[in-house]
Amino acid sequence: MYKNIHAAVVGSINMDLILNMKKVPEIGENVLGTSYGYANGGKGANQASALAQLGAKVKMIGKVADDANGNKLLENLKSKGIDISGVATDGSQTGLAAIILDGDGRNRIIVYEGANAEIDPQQTVKSIEGKTNLLLVQFETAEDVVVNAVNHAIKNNITTVIDCGPAKSFCLEKMQGATILSPNESETKALTGIYPDSDDNILAAAKVLKERSKTKYIVLKLGERGCALYTGEVLKTFSSYKTNVVDTTAAGDCFTAALALEYINSGDIEKACDFGNKAGAFAVSRMGAENSMPTIKDILKI
Repeated sequence: MYKNIHAAVVGSINMDLILNMKKVPEIGENVLGTSYGYANGGKGANQASALAQLGAKVKMIGKVADDANGNKLLENLKSKGIDISGVATDGSQTGLAAIILDGDGRNRIIVYEGANAEIDPQQTVKSIEGKTNLLLVQFETAEDVVVNAVNHAIKNNITTVIDCGPAKSFCLEKMQGATILSPNESETKALTGIYPDSDDNILAAAKVLKERSKTKYIVLKLGERGCALYTGEVLKTFSSYKTNVVDTTAAGDCFTAALALEYINSGDIEKACDFGNKAGAFAVSRMGAENSMPTIKDILKI
């Protein structure tokens, strides 16, 4: 379905340490955890995996270290058919994310950037090949890496999707005219000072993001409320699909990947938003980031 899409993902590659517990401890409190484990992660690698799982041809661009975690992460990407020729391996330490999950499936994440903070912006641009027709970026790498990649893609008429995670201040004015800008609730607050907890606030925040970035479409990820689309003229919301929530870690990454692919495939941003919601619903029903990435068949069942 998406085999004609050549996607480049510029972003983070992390080893995830997942810590499960019934409740998150308060300051000075000890709690017993229920289980822990390791998983392949990083917002960039998660989105690359989601794109590949949905059938796109994917090139990962980033950086790891030549250590046990880095080697394992690269082998995993290769096993999915992802081109890793754009991943440098001379980092100081492979990135790590500690993911704290409570009994309700809600997450808190601590990210150690490591090699992700050492990506060369110029080399990144060189790795975006001429056949690329989709670029996905996130904010888990240095700002100049994101800005250079996005502006290169815009200049070369590549559909460009910016996932604004994790939440941080970012100079959106340095990137003018991308295709889709997609923050979640906390990321929207970090970028606009407005928390999108009502229709009025969603619209106000979307207008700020549109004005700052000149992006064609603003798509706010609203968790269990679904998502909201702002075109510059119209605001439309799309309800989420109800499911048993197990782990929300990869919901946003899965949503963004599915949104991007369906937009390129159909040219219909509203259809793409609904498709993203379906993908996100599947993702939260599975434990882990990579294990929760759906196939087309999985999404079509929702």
